[in-house]
Amino acid sequence: MVRLGSKSADRTKRLSLAEQSSGAKASQYSWAFVNEKREELKDLEQRLNSKVTNFKAAITKQQLMEYLEFSDDADFHEAFLLPEQEDGMQVVGKGGKRIHDHYLLDQWANGHDAGTFRSMVGENHGDVWAMSPGSRKEAMDRWTWDILRDCLEDIASSFRDYNRIENEIDEYFYQTKNSAILQTKRVIGCTTTAAAKYIRALQAAKPGVILVEEAGEILESHVLTAMTPGTKQLVLIGDHKQLRPKVNNYKLTVEKGDGFDLNRSMFERMVLTGYPHTTLLTQHRMCPEISRLVRHLTYPDLLDAGKTQNRPELRGFQNKVIFVNHEQPELDLNSVSERRDPTTKGSKQNPFEVEMVLKCIRYLAQQGYGTDQVVVLTPYLGQLHLLRGELSKTNDPVLNDFDSYELVRAGLLTPASAKIAKRPILISTIGRSPEAAAFLTC
Repeated sequence: MVRLGSKSADRTKRLSLAEQSSGAKASQYSWAFVNEKREELKDLEQRLNSKVTNFKAAITKQQLMEYLEFSDDADFHEAFLLPEQEDGMQVVGKGGKRIHDHYLLDQWANGHDAGTFRSMVGENHGDVWAMSPGSRKEAMDRWTWDILRDCLEDIASSFRDYNRIENEIDEYFYQTKNSAILQTKRVIGCTTTAAAKYIRALQAAKPGVILVEEAGEILESHVLTAMTPGTKQLVLIGDHKQLRPKVNNYKLTVEKGDGFDLNRSMFERMVLTGYPHTTLLTQHRMCPEISRLVRHLTYPDLLDAGKTQNRPELRGFQNKVIFVNHEQPELDLNSVSERRDPTTKGSKQNPFEVEMVLKCIRYLAQQGYGTDQVVVLTPYLGQLHLLRGELSKTNDPVLNDFDSYELVRAGLLTPASAKIAKRPILISTIGRSPEAAAFLTC
């Protein structure tokens, strides 16, 4: 088995792709492709050197005239062209010297009139020669900056091409190595994001069976992009009555009702259209007092397994399910985003409920319950952070890996503080599903 992705625990690190030996041989590489790309790099390098050298040099008058000819100031270009002479005649200046092609440009830039050609300057360009010396300098500076900016953009474009080709070569060697690894494995474990990242290697491995868990929370497009031409069977496992995939635009959701239904997974769509599927009817976790709630709300045919019956009463409490009503307002944390639901503006906290949880935990401890028997759930990342901070004063709470990762990303927890301690109270957000996970079997 091999696992794609950077996150791993100590027990799974040896399965990660980075820890695997490639076994790729030189004969597996297409050297014709590599040599072609390297020739492109060589040509680009020569062009870049030439462009950088030209950029360092002073702007020539010819460059300025060429720029003006195709700019919004083309009338200046016409004004700086020497008047045509008849019968091959040539106008000369003082001392009988030949007048160079950029004579008028020099005269104008230096604040003079048309000099030798003052009587030949057409009325169409009178406004050009009427400009003040200060205005002429401003125009020259503007043209110079425009030319330099165009040169920089051209150089930057060449650099981007150079980097792109280099990346293509690196990616080719990388993907070839990965392909060699994946082709030797029976099982490939990854998220749908990693499946898209390593799509070339997966296509080379040609996995025949794709097994997708939490399929009800995965965008249909993510399932499709995880498939390859070698896919023979797609197995979707999930719950179409629970959380849907998250999308940022409410107008495209099922809830909006406009028919786009972008947040409806392939799994839910196929179930709703009557595609043959199997449903688990017996639950083995909840005591009947709790399962009664979900049976009434969502799963009318849900059955309770025998081992969920006749469980001991909760010591010190009147019932196994207790609802508490209060009117203490929650606080909005606009600076902390809920990554599980990007449509929300921020996270939330409620200090009153945190205090209530603390008192319940102390009370449970007095009834003989250890911290390893207590779990605290909250729907908000902000509340999770507040709970962790308060509980850590008397206990060492442990978050699941994903919640720790999210707190670190949100800036609410340092990497060092995310370490697991002994005899913890487990606190977690509800319905955790960090990324849609997929297992591909060759």
